[in-house]
Amino acid sequence: MSRKTTILACASLFLAGCQGFANGSEPAADTVSAYDGTGAEPPQELLLELGDAIGDIRFPNGTSFDEKDSIILGAGESTFGKILGSVRTDSELVVKFFKDNMPGEGWGLISEFQADDTTLVYDKPSRVAVIIIERSNRSTQVRVTVTPRNM
Repeated sequence: MSRKTTILACASLFLAGCQGFANGSEPAADTVSAYDGTGAEPPQELLLELGDAIGDIRFPNGTSFDEKDSIILGAGESTFGKILGSVRTDSELVVKFFKDNMPGEGWGLISEFQADDTTLVYDKPSRVAVIIIERSNRSTQVRVTVTPRNM
């Protein structure tokens, strides 16, 4: 087969493939944006129920708080301090809980870092919250620090 014949054969295959894409289906972005999901809810064991709220931060149901080492100042939208607690569940579920629930309280996620532990940083106009979620042998340790925002 000559070089010219080989080039023509490759070009024909390429053009035929492109025509198939153009005529055969919708663009991928349209297909994905129109997808409504299956309608199935995640299994209950993959969700953590809402528990106690300290100020405007909600914790998973069943969180045990370390009252001795936690420091809470103010109330509601003016709460500052450090809250230590533990939850008897997988750390990934605790991360999901905070990522799902903090926006509902008006917190915006500005940073996330995952390594051996997970650090989530949220903000509001007057405050910043840093949530550190650490794996432990039988539970997940949660440390929430809320500070005034420098203006």
